[in-house]
Amino acid sequence: MELRDELTQDYLDRLRAVQPSDLPEDLDLFDEATATRGRRLNKAAYSLKDEHQRELFHRDEAAWMAQFGLTDAEEELMRKRDWIGLWRNGMSIYVMVKLSGVTNTPLPEIGKQMRESGGANG
Repeated sequence: MELRDELTQDYLDRLRAVQPSDLPEDLDLFDEATATRGRRLNKAAYSLKDEHQRELFHRDEAAWMAQFGLTDAEEELMRKRDWIGLWRNGMSIYVMVKLSGVTNTPLPEIGKQMRESGGANG
């Protein structure tokens, strides 16, 4: 069952009424649609809080990713450490920090990539 199937029409109507409609098209807005799209990515990155998941990540990253049903495109974003791509595909900054920790990617490097891409409103 999809998350959208669980939402009532009343809820969806109220949500649509409060969504901004005049935002610039190039704005990297992390909204409900983005967060919903990123559920697999977030689940994967959040798993890295557990030591055995971090060990699997370092031993066999492909096997680690396979657990979460990531799409080929999501796996490619992970492999490339495409931080702005991960953000645009729904990875929350909170779990992105977990991924950055196991990949030894300093947060300033993530910020630099986002600024250089013009993403995350940078």
